[in-house]
Amino acid sequence: MSVKRVLASAPAKIILFGEHSVVYGKPAIAAAIDLRTYVRAEFNDTGAIKIEAHDIRTPGLIVSFTEDSIYFESDYGRAAEVLGYVRQAIELVKDEADANGKGITVSITSQIPVGAGLGSSAAVAVATIGAISRLLGLELSNEEVGKLGHKVELLVQGASSGIDPTVSAIGGFIHYQKGEFEHLPFMELPIVVGYTGSSGSTKELVAMVRRNYEEMPEIFEPILNSMGRLVEKAKEVITSDLDRELKFRTLGKLMNINHGLLDALGVSTKKLSELVYAARTAGALGAKITGAGGGGCMYALAPGKQSEVATAITIAGGTPMITKISREGLRIEEVE
Repeated sequence: MSVKRVLASAPAKIILFGEHSVVYGKPAIAAAIDLRTYVRAEFNDTGAIKIEAHDIRTPGLIVSFTEDSIYFESDYGRAAEVLGYVRQAIELVKDEADANGKGITVSITSQIPVGAGLGSSAAVAVATIGAISRLLGLELSNEEVGKLGHKVELLVQGASSGIDPTVSAIGGFIHYQKGEFEHLPFMELPIVVGYTGSSGSTKELVAMVRRNYEEMPEIFEPILNSMGRLVEKAKEVITSDLDRELKFRTLGKLMNINHGLLDALGVSTKKLSELVYAARTAGALGAKITGAGGGGCMYALAPGKQSEVATAITIAGGTPMITKISREGLRIEEVE
């Protein structure tokens, strides 16, 4: 049966524990969350690739390009950032399937804010690879899609740990250290993500921590070592058979400690701290930065208190997203 159109989706991610220290060879734990990017792919008879991005939490754009020209029908701001990832994803899959010359229209809608540190670029790349590969009759496992997503990030960004596309493709919890990934057992985590509305530059923040580390290694080394040990403790809790409430309480404590250590590295901001403390005051068991800091997002573990924590984040000036860990990564939603 020939396939005419495919709808695929892929989730956002948060770094649960270990951002920044992971740069120094320490472990980190990331997880897929239930905010998704949806990509619909279908053949067109123009021979060109047409990309339509609507509702991607920034104004949309429609782009067509052939081998030698790119045509923007509309272009408003940061939505254009998705273009590089989508184009590379399409071209990689077309090369794999030996399908160059075929016209394909890709339509993107997303629940993931662009530039918030939640892996929106990886999610769009993974969902695009998933949709196009199925459209062209390629049978790829989610792990293979994650590897192609990593390749897309390397082509577009020049550097990538592969955490974002791996988590988005596979789902659940991922333990990462020095290029090695381990899928951890699944557990429910009722969380609220709070978006500050601004984003910090990961590159600049990593460089700032590096400068401070080189200036005062005897001060920064123990902080980074503590972060590494904290991640292993969190892994121990996630993989243990402790009862749920005890797991939540322990993970909440570890989140609060990890936030304090990130603050000590200098990557928090006044707005991030306000959202973190508003969440804790409203009953969250733990709250911390997720990602590079300097803006972007925090998340709170809030069993039974998600709506109260979301309200507190709104009052503190953030945008709350009530969500949970996504067991599934890439998902093929429809095939026609």
